[in-house]
Amino acid sequence: MRYSLGFILALSLAGLQFLAITTVVSTSYVSSQRAMLDHARGLMEDAGANAAEQTKRFLEPARDVTDHVSSILNNGVISTDSRQDMERYFFQVLGTTNQLSGIYYGDEVGNFVYVMKSNGPGPFRTKFINVEGDTRSVDFIWRNEDYSVVERSADPSDRFDARTRPWYIQASTLGARIWTEPYIFFTSQQPGVTVAAPVMVQDDQLHGVVGIDLDIADISLFLSDLTIGETGSAFILSDEGQVIAHPDPAQITMRNDDGTLDFADISEFNDPIVRAAFTRSTLGDTPPDSALRSQFDFDGDRYMTLLLPIPGIDLSWNIAVFASEGDFIQGIKDNRRRNIWIAAIISLVTAIIGIILAEFILRPVRAFAVRTSLVSQGEMPTSTPLPRTYQELRKANKTLINEIAQRRVSDAKVEDLNRELSHSSRVNVMGQMATGLAHELSQPLTAISQNLDTAISVAKSEEKPNDELLSILNELDEQAHQGGDVIRALRGFVRKDDGTPEAFDVKELILQTCRLMRNETDNAGVTIKTEIPDLPAAFGIRVQIAQTLINLMRNAVDAMENAQVAMRTITITVVNLGQSVEVRVDDTGPGVDADVTLFKQFQTNKADGMGLGLSISRTIVEANGGRIWHDTTASGTRFCFTVPLERR
Repeated sequence: MRYSLGFILALSLAGLQFLAITTVVSTSYVSSQRAMLDHARGLMEDAGANAAEQTKRFLEPARDVTDHVSSILNNGVISTDSRQDMERYFFQVLGTTNQLSGIYYGDEVGNFVYVMKSNGPGPFRTKFINVEGDTRSVDFIWRNEDYSVVERSADPSDRFDARTRPWYIQASTLGARIWTEPYIFFTSQQPGVTVAAPVMVQDDQLHGVVGIDLDIADISLFLSDLTIGETGSAFILSDEGQVIAHPDPAQITMRNDDGTLDFADISEFNDPIVRAAFTRSTLGDTPPDSALRSQFDFDGDRYMTLLLPIPGIDLSWNIAVFASEGDFIQGIKDNRRRNIWIAAIISLVTAIIGIILAEFILRPVRAFAVRTSLVSQGEMPTSTPLPRTYQELRKANKTLINEIAQRRVSDAKVEDLNRELSHSSRVNVMGQMATGLAHELSQPLTAISQNLDTAISVAKSEEKPNDELLSILNELDEQAHQGGDVIRALRGFVRKDDGTPEAFDVKELILQTCRLMRNETDNAGVTIKTEIPDLPAAFGIRVQIAQTLINLMRNAVDAMENAQVAMRTITITVVNLGQSVEVRVDDTGPGVDADVTLFKQFQTNKADGMGLGLSISRTIVEANGGRIWHDTTASGTRFCFTVPLERR
């Protein structure tokens, strides 16, 4: 043995210790990682729920104000015919709710009153559109917080008509409060949404629609304050895949070809992690009604995602949250790596100490071994006293000396070994003879193939080629090539060379094999049927797969011929399984004898068979990455095997 027993024992002890420590560390790591990831998912859910609740609270005032204003106008508390009363009322409401950008009312005639927050020349701006018959006027008034006038102006070119706007059309059509899809406000260039409600007169006829613009930029500011690990983030997605709120508000808008601003689509978002985390396929065709959790890999890191619908609002918005697992478990990973290094160092020190101890312990054992060797060689009498050693070795010495004395009796474990070696030598000689035979046969086959090629060329060059002769020559050429393939496979088998797997056409190989077996099947009166669809390329050693098919077909021919069955048919069917193809060989023979153990060497029910065909076939199929079996569920006799498809 190359290494001493002491070294092996010390190394084994250190290895077992290292294995034990790493097992404990890994188990602790897995449990700690699971706990931390569960905690991380809890934090993500809390952040998502917090963002959803905050968004809901942000939208509720606009909804309530809309209901209140529409109720005031419906009940006639504020007359829709008095634009000054409506302006003052809208002014008061706008000053009490920070997130509202503007309040407006348009009627069926085309009149319009709009009070909005402004950047100048005053903090508030009112827009009046007055329609009387064919006369239309557009006036603007800027006011201070105390309602005093700062500036007035008029714009005769303004053609705005509230009745053409989506919020007016939707609210008047449905006859109920509606929310528009989020959009970028034209004046402030900020993201917002409009809530609108119809105003009905006493006879339930539509008089007009009141609308409120809600600036949703503050939602992005709230999201920027959420902490979800070091790299995690939360944002709001619409069901159409638009990012309508994000910790970085500058990223949610994009400029269209016509110069207008719109919300960025998730597929065009600037942040590549956001694009990887949530795609349109994540949203699906219908909005989620519960939390959706998933994970993805990006740039070598694993990320967790959460998609959570916002309940209690009339908008199809979803809270999207993602975070890197490394933000939560990186410390655990570093600690595990550190513990494994500590375990390796401890094991190394243990191994050194173990070698020293083993050297001390094994010194008497070596002395005992030297004495035993000298006694076995006759250089020391068996009566020589033992050196100082362990009690167990003293007892073993008596047994060992007796064994040495009887050693010559065992000269017969040697004759058997010699016979086995001789047999092995004969096998090697047979292998060399087979190699030479394969080499000698390959030369005439090559010459035959070349001569056939020449004959085919000559036959084709005739003024009127003989089609029957060309068919015979082509078939001879194909069989010569097939014979060459068999010879090359034999040489590879003798050299213990499995060949080189490559892609090949299964359908073409089976049809060629059937033609190769035509003489045998015709002589036995056997008909071959095939059911082979168009298939992708398979991957394996082509000639070995052909050999397997030949073995199965020959077994079927022999079984039907020996049983003298009237109907003799072999059906070859191929089925695409996705990762591989399944080849089925059915025959109308008598079936398999129950006493025969299939796929075992030297097991056969043929009078002159060797019982190696199925055993060799199984070896070939398994070596090519497939499996072979006898299908007992078929009505006749069926053997099946699989061949892997080429990986793309």
